[in-house]
Amino acid sequence: MRLLSKMTGAALVAATALLGSPAQATATFAQFLQVVPGARIFTYTNVNSGGIKAKLGTLAGGNTVLVSELGTLASPSLALVNLVGTAAALPTVGSNISQRFSGSITFTLLAPQLGMSGWSTDALKVTFTNAVLLASPGGSAPTMQSDAGSTITYQSDFADLTGVTSEDFSLSFSGASAPLSMLGTRLPNFRLSGSGTFAAVIPVPEPASWGLMLVGFGLAGATLRTVRRQTPALA
Repeated sequence: MRLLSKMTGAALVAATALLGSPAQATATFAQFLQVVPGARIFTYTNVNSGGIKAKLGTLAGGNTVLVSELGTLASPSLALVNLVGTAAALPTVGSNISQRFSGSITFTLLAPQLGMSGWSTDALKVTFTNAVLLASPGGSAPTMQSDAGSTITYQSDFADLTGVTSEDFSLSFSGASAPLSMLGTRLPNFRLSGSGTFAAVIPVPEPASWGLMLVGFGLAGATLRTVRRQTPALA
């Protein structure tokens, strides 16, 4: 029986050590789509006040979206989206028109899904700085996404996001109400429909770790069977 204890103990310690050494994998954990795909619920507005050069926002009453793949939420869930962003610098023009925004995008759940009434609970809040809005000159489908100069934080009333790192997000807009072109040093006002994805580095076990863990448990089982065959039956 000492042989059994030593071998099974070694196998379990090896398996536990493997489970304690997770790999890092980037995963999309949430996304959103509009209930009415073509509805232009996002707005870009020229501003020249108090150091603000432009604003991003959402239209009241037309900003219902579907949210999926977030923690324990049903997939998908109805939510109210609210985008608030400001740019402190004018757009720049190269191969693309670009402008950096800081702000937040929040998805608030329709509370009857949770047994309550009204809009009440934040499924996800994304706070960002220096996200870059990119547009092709003359196009109608800009994007806004993070890059090396951006910072992002995630919050949720449902999912525990305290362990995620290297947060990332990408918003895709379409259907600009006018071709996107510079008017002097500014972009003219326009509205857009949109969708988006949100990703982060989340610790997960490597496939090799799972395989070695199973080998360890298999070894423990084989040892147990061998010891049982070698143990004399009691009279």
